[in-house]
Amino acid sequence: MGFESPIARQYNNGMEILNNLPEDKYLEIDDFLAFLGVYEDRKRLGAFERAMKKFRAKVVVEAGAGLGELAEVLLRTLQPEKLYLVEDNRPAYEYLKRRFGGRSDVEVVKGLIEEWEAPRNVDLLVQEFYGPLLYDESLEALSRLKFTPQEVFPNRGFLRYQVIDLESLDEPVIDRNIWHIFDNVLVSDLFWYFEDYRPQGTVLEWRYPELLRYDVDLSGLQGDVLILAVEVWHDEKKLCDPASCLNWPFVFTPRLGDRFRLDFSYKDGFTEVFFQWTG
Repeated sequence: MGFESPIARQYNNGMEILNNLPEDKYLEIDDFLAFLGVYEDRKRLGAFERAMKKFRAKVVVEAGAGLGELAEVLLRTLQPEKLYLVEDNRPAYEYLKRRFGGRSDVEVVKGLIEEWEAPRNVDLLVQEFYGPLLYDESLEALSRLKFTPQEVFPNRGFLRYQVIDLESLDEPVIDRNIWHIFDNVLVSDLFWYFEDYRPQGTVLEWRYPELLRYDVDLSGLQGDVLILAVEVWHDEKKLCDPASCLNWPFVFTPRLGDRFRLDFSYKDGFTEVFFQWTG
């Protein structure tokens, strides 16, 4: 089937490339498929548009512009003098060039946001680099920008946790024996129908440009399922969580203790995730 990236594939909404392709071609098309799933999430776009109405910005940058849906919101809501769309995926970049090629107020840039040098002062940087585990996509790149935006939107996020009993899910297939096959494995969307989101604590907080860690102790909580959920915030306002925005899934794993460690390693545009129970 050719090269397959598990990191990229988790975001492609079930779509899968079936024929053999060169590695570079596979990665860029697999990554491009992720954009198609993202834009099914209309609630996310609505939440972002409502929150952005307070901004007044002449020069705006969107990091990871995808297919340009959010760019249309930025143009309509902010009416900037200049909008820079920075996108590293080649098919998406070429599509953006076609979509906005006739506009003098939009410039499409091919590349990574952390490598781009802004030609003028940036009033507002808009980004959606949140992963299902908060820091497992590209938020780290925002700490290495070659320019300093006056404001970043969104500028905050959390990774929350919740503990429940497997039996409360009324799961017809995954019983306790099957469940423990997933010991030490973080699986997104495994129980895709889960809706009873009631966070009980915080694992991580990102406040541009820093990542903060919390001491997690699950003792006193009953249940054998650990749920992790990203929340997208700007300042003191929550914009999205997996219960309200389809773009970010809940993450599930068997609970094997009261304490765990979650680490990230960012390299060559990908973030590796390391998870283990520590007590």
